[in-house]
Amino acid sequence: MGDYAASIGTTGFDYTVQLDSKPIPQNGAFRAVKGVRFAEITDGLSNTLLVGEKHVPRGSETLHPWDCGLYDGHNPVCNTRAAGPAFPLASQRDDAGWKFGSHHPHLCQFVFCDGSVHALRTSIDRLTLGLLAQRNDDQVIPEY
Repeated sequence: MGDYAASIGTTGFDYTVQLDSKPIPQNGAFRAVKGVRFAEITDGLSNTLLVGEKHVPRGSETLHPWDCGLYDGHNPVCNTRAAGPAFPLASQRDDAGWKFGSHHPHLCQFVFCDGSVHALRTSIDRLTLGLLAQRNDDQVIPEY
């Protein structure tokens, strides 16, 4: 088991999906099969989430799909998480959402692509969280 998950961006998928015949590209630091090169992280390594504490709802510890092997590439739902407007940080242990989250009150720790570690408040603005989760949106990130 592992307490961390790879950041796959804001879409909830670690690959490009088709929505009404329009491709929605995956936009996080991790992408299935192909991977992501540092050169593709155009927002900057210090502005992009790499890995964060994964939320596992109370009572779901050791249960699939919430909690399983961190290094198991066959079950990305267990070892990846999305972040942003549709995927805010979990603020309660009983939150049933597939999110990043922590047992630390009001904080969730992340490793950014430059290797730095930051504790983000669980109340962080969802749009700001999404900007941090995307590797290539070319937007200015407000103070957080």
